[in-house]
Amino acid sequence: MAICGYKCSLCMFVISLWGVIQLLIMGVLFYAEAPALLEDLPEEPASKTEEFMTIVHRGYRDNAFNCFIASCLYLVTLGVSGWQFYLNQKTTYQV
Repeated sequence: MAICGYKCSLCMFVISLWGVIQLLIMGVLFYAEAPALLEDLPEEPASKTEEFMTIVHRGYRDNAFNCFIASCLYLVTLGVSGWQFYLNQKTTYQV
């Protein structure tokens, strides 16, 4: 049962693959607490240095888990689009 066409499923497959790779890399970088991603953390006021560091560590961890969750969702989309691509490729060769 094909839901979308050949070109649409191929486009969704490529975009999903790109999303999985990008979000996995970003998740690993957030988990490693890369300084370049400090600007992407939520801003919360802190009165002490220890409190600020706790907020920063929690922000990095939360963003890393959010990236991993989004990557899993893109993985589901990758599977569906690959399945659709396979179905459409199979039907184009029938005579």
